[in-house]
Amino acid sequence: MNSQTAVKLGRRLRQLDTMLEQQYSIIWDCCCDHGLLGMSLLQRKFAEKVVFVDILSPQMALLEQDLQERFSADDFNWQVICQDVKDLDVPEVESQLFIIAGVGGNKTIQFIESLCAAMPGLPFDLLLCSVHGNYAVRKALIEHGFGLKQEQIILENNRFYEAIYVSQNSTQPIVATGSSMWDELDSDHQKYWQKTLAHYRKKASADPAKFAVVVEDYEGLFTIGSPQPNVSIGLRGSR
Repeated sequence: MNSQTAVKLGRRLRQLDTMLEQQYSIIWDCCCDHGLLGMSLLQRKFAEKVVFVDILSPQMALLEQDLQERFSADDFNWQVICQDVKDLDVPEVESQLFIIAGVGGNKTIQFIESLCAAMPGLPFDLLLCSVHGNYAVRKALIEHGFGLKQEQIILENNRFYEAIYVSQNSTQPIVATGSSMWDELDSDHQKYWQKTLAHYRKKASADPAKFAVVVEDYEGLFTIGSPQPNVSIGLRGSR
């Protein structure tokens, strides 16, 4: 298989792939497993260099072999690092993007905090797609001075994801519940909102001090005009 063969992506990775708004000096595909998203961006020349990072050595060995077969070192600049993202030695280079997808919210927040500690005063971008815990992830992004570039709700194999594209150079505020990603006429978005609200209501019943405010924020995101199934939910606006 050669580099001219298009990288096949599932719906989630395909939507992440199309969200990028600029080219970068370095793109880091973190927790990349098979490295499909990074390979797609490498193929499309979205960065001068793409670095693939994961702690799973067998998978990374297979990925490196695949990259060697598909992407000649004469035409493409890539590197494979078998290491925890928290321990990365990040160069002081402008225009860097870190992609973190496929891990939980707590792990995502750990990576955000470690990257910010490793690069004080050097702005960088993040493309995140946590498997859960997006409210806490967004709170962490706000605390570390990130602004929103773009966000999307993704439905793949009956599971919802939030894709969050942010930058420390962006001045657009991040909303903990999400803002521009919601489509009030989309029944899938209504279903995702109701599912998320039910999840945090359950958590709040066990720990109201921690989760009552989260429930309030999600309850304030939409209003339900009628219990009839064909009546859409109306977006109240960003909180």
